[in-house]
Amino acid sequence: MIKLKDLLSEGKWKAKGKYLYTPTGETTSIPGTNDRDAILVDTGFRDNWHIYIHGGKLRLYNGKTDKFFKNTNDLVKWLNKNKASYVGIDNR
Repeated sequence: MIKLKDLLSEGKWKAKGKYLYTPTGETTSIPGTNDRDAILVDTGFRDNWHIYIHGGKLRLYNGKTDKFFKNTNDLVKWLNKNKASYVGIDNR
């Protein structure tokens, strides 16, 4: 049986510590400074973003623009606002 609260929360990014929970149910950790990979998300036509930690801050980068976030809650707000979808893991 599907609960109403599950339907309302479906399709939202969430975070707890260094883990991101995607709208489709995957769980991934945010790659650190020494990792060579990044989380890849899509926000629309030809707009893929890499998420990783750079210099102690969360960085969102798409090849021409960077955005830095203080914490995972700010990142999650941005991802939900821009209707980002999870693509996978990619090299930086």
